[in-house]
Amino acid sequence: MVALLALLFDHLFWEMELGLNLPLFAGIAMAMALSRYGWRQVSAPARWAFAGTMVATAMVYVHHSTVAITAAVIGLIVFAGLVHERSLRSLPFAIPQAVLAFLTAPAAVRKGLASARGESAPAGSGWRWTRIALLPILVALAFVQLYRAGNPRFDTLTAGFFDGLFDLLAELFTPHLLFFLFALMVCAALVRRIAPEALGRTERTLNDTMVRTRLRRPRWARPLSLDPLERERRAGVVLLVLVNSALLVVNVIDINWVWFGFTVPEDFSLKQFVHEGTWALIWSILLSMVVLLYLFRGNLNFHPRNATLKRLATVWVVQNFILGISVFLRNWHYISFHGLAYKRVGVIVFLALVLIGLITLIIKVRERRSFFYLARVNAWAWFAVLIGLTTVDWDRTIVRYNLAHDNANEIDIDNYLSMSDKVLPLLYANLDQVEQQMAQHRNNRVRWVEHLDPAQFRLELDAKRERFMRRVESQHWQESNWADHRTRAALTNIPPAHP
Repeated sequence: MVALLALLFDHLFWEMELGLNLPLFAGIAMAMALSRYGWRQVSAPARWAFAGTMVATAMVYVHHSTVAITAAVIGLIVFAGLVHERSLRSLPFAIPQAVLAFLTAPAAVRKGLASARGESAPAGSGWRWTRIALLPILVALAFVQLYRAGNPRFDTLTAGFFDGLFDLLAELFTPHLLFFLFALMVCAALVRRIAPEALGRTERTLNDTMVRTRLRRPRWARPLSLDPLERERRAGVVLLVLVNSALLVVNVIDINWVWFGFTVPEDFSLKQFVHEGTWALIWSILLSMVVLLYLFRGNLNFHPRNATLKRLATVWVVQNFILGISVFLRNWHYISFHGLAYKRVGVIVFLALVLIGLITLIIKVRERRSFFYLARVNAWAWFAVLIGLTTVDWDRTIVRYNLAHDNANEIDIDNYLSMSDKVLPLLYANLDQVEQQMAQHRNNRVRWVEHLDPAQFRLELDAKRERFMRRVESQHWQESNWADHRTRAALTNIPPAHP
């Protein structure tokens, strides 16, 4: 199974761009892995990983976007870690499990070859002979190379032999052979249970709910004092009172300023307001999460007088949630002024994940949940959001939004030409709108875009189109995708400005 799948991997991916080959390989590899156990014997997390990966690989063909390719690869890694270890429930353990399987694949190949030789062959005999024959040669070659570097006459004496040897090795270990060995390791990790069970055993010891572990002391020993824990509780109360007070002022200012009736004053740096201010506030939210994780890391969760501390922690999380909404509105005002871009979409997605993290943090504080619970739930949230992002053609969405934007003199026209080829039909169909945006930019006091000449823009657009046509015409079937097919069909009836 591994050899056949590796041959398919080599045929689909060697010297090929990603396209139809990725969903084909992913579907076949996951089907082969599932056939070893049966659908009913596979864990629920593995089924969810399978479903998410199938969506992501389908979107590789449909949209052919970077986020879809990334999600498909991550999905395959997660699936490989979960399908062969039924006890695993979380991505923080599933991903290392898959990586460990990939790294230990050569040892599994050696074990498989030993079993193929028959029961009469002693275990590990092949490796022992390899070690006896190969390791001394490798060590000797290392020393000879050092002697050649240190002694020019010795280098001249041995140059012919060793140069010929290295040329022979270069012919034997070709890039294609190394690629096929890589394919073997990938396929072995996908369809066979290779990695040791250590990670699974470790995860089984972790629970979603914190359990108080009592330390039994000898009867003659004095009971431990609660004074250190009480001092930590009081310090936590003081800290949360102070930060809640400061954050309350910040939230009141933001609600009055950013939430309702926000306008951009003259000579106001909206870029600084959003870029630097947004990330400063995001870091403050992340830092607050770290502080609460530290405070509620252990016995404070079971302190008989921790009700006040929990209430203050809940208020702080709620205030950070409000702060997250304010950060989102800052970014939204920036989009309303300057249009959409990848990073602005990324900020929104990241904020959504941070807000999910804050919700799970409230649950952790109030219900004595463990750090493992936070890592497990939030990792699955990240995975689900990543799969959801693959279903949107972001390039076309961004260009459509920016072409219809009211604030034409603040749209980044240069960014149109840096987008993927999928937006070419949109740009050709809306050249008049692009020219209007250029005209608005020429009226700006400060001109910050380069493309203000419609003729030059059209020339560069035609050059981009010609590169796309050459690329599509030279594509193999493995590299094909519906996004390129749709774009090519739309461009067929659009003549270039200068044929």
